[in-house]
Amino acid sequence: MSAWTTTASLLVEAGVSHRDGNYAAALSLTCMALEQTLARRESSAVRALLREYPWPAVATRLLHTEVGLRIAVSPHDLCGAASKLLLDFASGMPAWFARRTLVEAVYVCLQRMAADCLESTLGPRQQHWILRCLHSLRAPLHARLPSAAAHRDAVIQGLSPLLHEPQAAVRRLLRQHDFYFEFNYAKRFQHDTAYASGSASTQPGFVWPDRDAYAALVRRHPGSRVLVTIHMGGFEGAFRCLAAQVENGRKVFTLQRESRSPTTAAPGAGLHLRVLRHGVDAPLEAVAGLRRGDCSLGVLFDLGDDFGATTEVLFFGRKALLVKGPALLAIAGRAPIIPFVTWENAGVDVIEMEDLIDARVLQGESVATAAARITQRLALLAERWIRRAPEQWKYLPSLPACCHRSPGPPSSAAVPALGIPA
Repeated sequence: MSAWTTTASLLVEAGVSHRDGNYAAALSLTCMALEQTLARRESSAVRALLREYPWPAVATRLLHTEVGLRIAVSPHDLCGAASKLLLDFASGMPAWFARRTLVEAVYVCLQRMAADCLESTLGPRQQHWILRCLHSLRAPLHARLPSAAAHRDAVIQGLSPLLHEPQAAVRRLLRQHDFYFEFNYAKRFQHDTAYASGSASTQPGFVWPDRDAYAALVRRHPGSRVLVTIHMGGFEGAFRCLAAQVENGRKVFTLQRESRSPTTAAPGAGLHLRVLRHGVDAPLEAVAGLRRGDCSLGVLFDLGDDFGATTEVLFFGRKALLVKGPALLAIAGRAPIIPFVTWENAGVDVIEMEDLIDARVLQGESVATAAARITQRLALLAERWIRRAPEQWKYLPSLPACCHRSPGPPSSAAVPALGIPA
């Protein structure tokens, strides 16, 4: 059965489910059909399409993940109107696409091989070699795709003044980023798999010079704490390294966009790990845990308004909007913030700690002002980390857009930009 036949069959099933009033099943089947359609195209072709044929801003969000385009469905918006809108969109999408060229077909095939490698059982060295080879084959093809080349040129022009680097250097950085975007995901997937199987150590593959200093810090501050970082390196494994350095019985919460990470405790660490989903689980559970004084919360702060309310900060010398949830959670939970970052240095994964941030509201200060002040401090930390290894930051291509945004109401307008740029 061809891909188009399978997609058409899924849409027929979705239409039947919609007519029967089973809107959750209709949305699920429609999303499967859309993902199959989008999987046949390079992301810049999808981006160009969505400029002319906007993604329906209900119930779903289009995500550009390391293993391809995925559609996230909001469990709070499963209604007939949403199901009908997405079904109509999916039924008309193939007619909007230009015919796929041979170059694009080969590129997509190689990209699919890379995605299979990311979630394979191969060792890190084998994955590194395979991904390097596939990257070297895809790079010249990517440059021959007009929409991809135009998008890459626009990103380079935006990044060059922000990073204070010539455009030729930025082009090299982006080629390196293409590799790390995938390889860092492979590392995180391996950490997840190892913890799920119970075969991981408490310090999987990281060099952590500040480990003793962190142990001393948590002895001085035995209560709850909020651990924050950015999307760099194998951050999920690093979160678990830090969480494992605590006494038995401590509750550990982590906020994540996707539910693929295991919810089991780290082997031998005596932890009670709870994964909270962005936009699904109420943050009050995390706040209550922090206030009890026996909780560690792990959260990423280099996010935009898709993940909650934002505040304006200076980022790379420009105004940008960053999510203020981490600061608000620490304030509401009456817990200090401990920032850290992990990145690859000379082939070794390193964890680096930063000074504790007191999240208490200052005298005469409002909660909103305190959240903005703390988020600005985190933004400056993130900027320093990114400048040191920009190719390893997951969101590097989106930096120009991030630093030119003006404040406005949160919306799903980020959907056409694919969430995480390629």
